[in-house]
Amino acid sequence: MKDKPASTPALEYFARALKISFGFLKFFILLILFYYLFSGIFSVKQDEVAVILRFGKIAGVGEKRVLKPGFHWAFPEPIDKVIKIPIKKIKTLTIEDFWNPDLDAKEKPKTQPFLIPWREGYAITGDINLIHMKWQVEYKITDPISYIVNVKDEEKIVKDALCQAIIRTTATFNVDEALRAKLERLVEKTKVYANKKLKELDVGLEIVSLYLARSQPPLQVSEAFNKVIRAEQIKSAKINEAKGYANRVINTAKGEAAKIIASALTYKNEVVNQAKADAEYILKLTRRYSEGKDLDTYLDYFYQEKMEEILSRIKGKFILREPVPGRENELRLIISREKWGGK
Repeated sequence: MKDKPASTPALEYFARALKISFGFLKFFILLILFYYLFSGIFSVKQDEVAVILRFGKIAGVGEKRVLKPGFHWAFPEPIDKVIKIPIKKIKTLTIEDFWNPDLDAKEKPKTQPFLIPWREGYAITGDINLIHMKWQVEYKITDPISYIVNVKDEEKIVKDALCQAIIRTTATFNVDEALRAKLERLVEKTKVYANKKLKELDVGLEIVSLYLARSQPPLQVSEAFNKVIRAEQIKSAKINEAKGYANRVINTAKGEAAKIIASALTYKNEVVNQAKADAEYILKLTRRYSEGKDLDTYLDYFYQEKMEEILSRIKGKFILREPVPGRENELRLIISREKWGGK
């Protein structure tokens, strides 16, 4: 047998170095692998939900496609992509497509006999008048899946749906209703129509609040509208003043009527009570003289009692005797001494 060649120190050193290098390489690969896997851990805030796109498609089935607040895991990119959606966040958008920027100027600009459509926005009312309007809308995301699948520019979608609703709704109101009389109804109908349009588009968006920030007639006719408004304000003030006066008169009359009725009821009660007392008294006397006594005696007694009661209430009395025929008769007046100071 042939002997194996003896290993040289250089080969041993090289083998040892290669072994150590492979150890570091395995450790480095494991470290990268662990980092890659742990980097897939993510958190979802309380006002958010998350959706995982795996190779561009939504991962999961049914309700599991939408991840609720908490900690979750997904493969790092490029396998998975996590999209967080703030479903509780209220977003705001201002619509100035129907507004004239000259109305925001500090100094009143020189009015032109016509409008410039590409610069001065307007809406047309049902009675074929032009008005300028500025709107503010608040909206939120209601369906994360529809939002991810169908929405690329959410502000444009909301703006287009709302502009269509404004044009359609404003055409059902006349200019007075659209500017002052039925603003709440105009806003409510516009909101309902815009939400209906968003639902048809299936974009997962909903208008929460809608405000008509400003509405004005064109500058060319604003003075005429202002005169009408001032006249109606004066009319309203006069009507309110007349109603106030009428209410005061009616309340006074009601108070006087209540006072008269109360006085009449009091008098009625007094008369009724007095009549009842007299009736009881007469019944008492009737029972007293009904047992064989003379009726004339009873009547004389009753007359004498009543006359005493009546005369006791009179301060000044004049007693006249029956005149004697054929003789001179005199009338003597006795005047109270106290009334004339004792003279």
